Amino acid sequence: MFDSAPNLEYLRSFSMVVKYGSVAGAVNKSKLSLPTLSRHIKLLEAELGASLFSRTNNGMMITEIGEQVYATSKILFQTAADLHSDVLQSKANKSGIVKIVASTGIAAIILPQIFNSADLLSSDIQLHLATTHNVTDELLGENDIAIQTHRPTNLNLIASRIGEIALGAYASATYLDAMGAPSSLSDLKDHRIIGGLETKSFRDIVGQSFGSNVSNQTFHLSCENHSVAWQMVLAGCGIGFTHISYGDNEPRVKRVLKNLPTLDLPIWLVAHQEINNSSGIRFIYDLISNGINKT
Repeated sequence: MFDSAPNLEYLRSFSMVVKYGSVAGAVNKSKLSLPTLSRHIKLLEAELGASLFSRTNNGMMITEIGEQVYATSKILFQTAADLHSDVLQSKANKSGIVKIVASTGIAAIILPQIFNSADLLSSDIQLHLATTHNVTDELLGENDIAIQTHRPTNLNLIASRIGEIALGAYASATYLDAMGAPSSLSDLKDHRIIGGLETKSFRDIVGQSFGSNVSNQTFHLSCENHSVAWQMVLAGCGIGFTHISYGDNEPRVKRVLKNLPTLDLPIWLVAHQEINNSSGIRFIYDLISNGINKT
């Protein structure tokens, strides 16, 4: 089908000559030279095996076949213009389904502050949010955007480090009244520790900031869902970890071991290379990036 189609560049030159009444008129309206336009018309006539113009003393007169070709060319180029407009409109519309995967802690603590945006509420985007304790590159295959605490290993993905999460240790007033507050790392051996951070190497990450004696600490209650683990902390089950910006604003708990360095985790925003093909995905990606930078 495509092999038998006329050269579109030649057809466009022919259409311009007809539209503007002469080769000279088409030259004035385009960047093409007179020899180029004349050559295109001759080549188009050779492809079609028909004369599109008759040369007279009064100039070039379009033939009957030329009229048919011109009518068809107008439909063809209008269809192409409509297709281009439709694609641009599709990219411009902030609509459709955008799938996000994130850890339960980020989903429960950070994303609600971002997704209350008036810009989001005024769009036609439908957000589908999946939560997991460990966001992997494979999960992005099922989603449009991933928010994770490690750099992706797949180099074909778009990834930006957009911030950090500072974590601290907290316990409820009820627990501290009963067990007392630890004043040093060595005191933790006498306390119940709740592991609720969503990562495969929780002990290693804790040990990097707090020391190996903490990473070797017995975790009396482990839960991969941060929200559930935090409820255990609130209920007085032990000492747990959460985002400092969140824990410090929770009146039911107190931060312990404030003299220790914070446990800092990077936040990576990850998407497919085709992100710019959808304005909806691009909009949500930028919304999350800008929102996390403000939290």
